[in-house]
Amino acid sequence: MKVVPQAFYQHSNTEKIFVDGLSSVLYKSVTNADLQNQRYLSTHAITLVLNGALRIEDYEGTLQIIEKDRLIFLPKGLYMISDIIPKNETFDALVFFFDDTVTHSFLDHYPDLQESVSSNGICFEYNQDLRLFVDTLLQLYRGKGQHQFTKSKLLEFLHLLALSSNDGYFVKALQSLKVKERKSIRAFMEEHFDKPLDVDDYAYLTGRSVSTFQRDFKSRFQHSPKQWLIQKRLEKAAALLQSSANSISEITAMVGYENTSHFIKAFQRKYGESPKQFHIRHRRARVI
Repeated sequence: MKVVPQAFYQHSNTEKIFVDGLSSVLYKSVTNADLQNQRYLSTHAITLVLNGALRIEDYEGTLQIIEKDRLIFLPKGLYMISDIIPKNETFDALVFFFDDTVTHSFLDHYPDLQESVSSNGICFEYNQDLRLFVDTLLQLYRGKGQHQFTKSKLLEFLHLLALSSNDGYFVKALQSLKVKERKSIRAFMEEHFDKPLDVDDYAYLTGRSVSTFQRDFKSRFQHSPKQWLIQKRLEKAAALLQSSANSISEITAMVGYENTSHFIKAFQRKYGESPKQFHIRHRRARVI
């Protein structure tokens, strides 16, 4: 699973127009389809499809196809995303990521509309105002490295989206994200413990503050979230080492660790031997 925008910052096919922490404007152009790619958006994102199409499924099963010259707002969360590339062409998209600092600055300009609405998969038409903004942005800032303008350009973009949204729906959606619907901690964690997420991410995804999540978690599992995650991930790793031919680096990613050396150290503390030694010993036992 890729965590974005962080993973995009490392890709040669992604051009960084503006970057300031997790807030950014990125130009993506690919010739090979990225199919059924599970991604965790660590901050809210708006994607403008410039060529090709985008297939998006959230973890509740809602599916959307975003065609060329359409924009979609995706709140922070888990998704299955596929690039759809026309034959002998490229998939091109401009992606705007904005963190809580930008979101709060934007919402400070609007009264609380006192209406909760769904924020999932809001789509926008690529109207004349948005087209002019994007064309100007690309012409003036592409390749210039003027990252000090990241926040101001994102705020300008969000205000243009708010103007193009009927009845203030986009603003209501962002306001609604302040109070997310709570999900079952037990069910969610059992399904997603092997994702490369931290406690803050799990708290957000289950609709809780970090302190409330930690309290609710401990009451259900009798362990802290960090202790439980380590235990579950290492148990899955041990099972994979016994039953599969995956490499140590592959298993590292499959159980939610992003750093192989950290995984090896954690595994050795729990089982008293390295993952490789554990794998060899159990392979020998199967042969005998």
